[in-house]
Amino acid sequence: MKAEGNKKRVRVFSGIADALLLLAGCIVAAALYAAGFDFGQFYLQSVEVLAIIGLCFFALFVVIEVVSAIAISDSTWHTVLVAVALLGFHMTGRDFLAVMFGRGGGLPFAIGDILHFFFFEGAAFAIFLFWNYTFSVGIPRRVLFVSGGWSLVCIALYASLYFFSLPIIGSARFFLGIAAAVTYTYRRMPLEKQTDKTFIATEALFYAVVGSALTFEVCLLQGSSAAGVSAFHAIPVILVFLSIYAAFAMRTDRAALKASEYKLQYERIKARALKEQIKPHFIFNVLAAVQSLYRSSVDEGDRAVTLLARHLRTNIEATDVDFIPFEKELDNVQVLVDLENMRLGKAFHIIYDIDCTDFSLPILSLQPYIENAIKYSRVNEKEDGFILISTRKEEEGILLVVADNGVGFDPAAVKPTSCGIRNSSERFSMLMGVTPEIQSAPGHGTTVRIFIKNNTPPVSSQPIE
Repeated sequence: MKAEGNKKRVRVFSGIADALLLLAGCIVAAALYAAGFDFGQFYLQSVEVLAIIGLCFFALFVVIEVVSAIAISDSTWHTVLVAVALLGFHMTGRDFLAVMFGRGGGLPFAIGDILHFFFFEGAAFAIFLFWNYTFSVGIPRRVLFVSGGWSLVCIALYASLYFFSLPIIGSARFFLGIAAAVTYTYRRMPLEKQTDKTFIATEALFYAVVGSALTFEVCLLQGSSAAGVSAFHAIPVILVFLSIYAAFAMRTDRAALKASEYKLQYERIKARALKEQIKPHFIFNVLAAVQSLYRSSVDEGDRAVTLLARHLRTNIEATDVDFIPFEKELDNVQVLVDLENMRLGKAFHIIYDIDCTDFSLPILSLQPYIENAIKYSRVNEKEDGFILISTRKEEEGILLVVADNGVGFDPAAVKPTSCGIRNSSERFSMLMGVTPEIQSAPGHGTTVRIFIKNNTPPVSSQPIE
């Protein structure tokens, strides 16, 4: 509830900031006009300097976005389109046109005003596309096509009415469309997305651009000078655009930190799992059993030594390999079962009911469940004790089951120091996004279900870098 309240407060403050970006310029322009203040008479050279500085920044944004789109796979053409539209929006503003053509007006300014409206629509539309792509708003294609068609109609209407001194009619139609699109977008976005730092920044960028265009139209409507409008509005647009880069950098840093923490956690679990797998007392017991076998049969003793060597080699390989094919994991399981039968002297059987093998698992991930069946479910103490390993292909993935008919156990009674199953479950979760389900009760045996979905990322036999 507290987190929800904080998000609502963030939404309120961001809404107030957006309202200021949208309306501040219009209010100032209307107030100056009502006071008889003609900004054109006090046109300062600093406005031209701001226009040139703005051009440099927007050109830099375009270069950064184009290079990013080419060099970085997760960069998109949406951000390139936004940067290009903002550059065109600024270059066709009257302040930069004054730098290029002087302050005399004429046809260049008329064409510039129409192109200014064109690039404004392009910037607004590009930001909507960015929202749809980045935050999965789910705007249907037909809505995007209709919006694009509406933009073209508004541009044509604006251009045709401009020369009749009625461009506000064309722009008003588009601003109504903008309001409808914004309302549609917000209604489809949950609060979590609307309080995302990147969304708040791009939202502020959107309202800063709309505020600049709206102020320009207000100046045209009341017949006052639009000098300084685009230059001064470029300041918040540039600052907001820089804040988007800052938000992206922060998100990247967090992702890198999370990846680093993931690697440290994984290495800790892996080291703990290895320590759990190579048990000195198990090795000593096996060696004692080997010694006993040599007294009765050299061949059996040789076989036991071969099994022990394979078991130790597999455990050592586990430090360098994360995944192995399922069939190879079954070989490792069989070696463990043969060693346990030899060591305990009470043989139990392992049953394979394999429907599919075309998948991989974390190496030695099934071993803890076999050991659990022996230690806690005591499957080897039953005359007909067995462990069943089965796989079944289902529509959404593969179901892997490890079950036994032992005496079962109470999971709450397992010692905290027995971390083999926990290690294996954590490895499944971290490497494959899979959560094994363990069911056991005294007198009913134990069943472990591991469901591997079809969309599980492809596994690799190489270690994590």
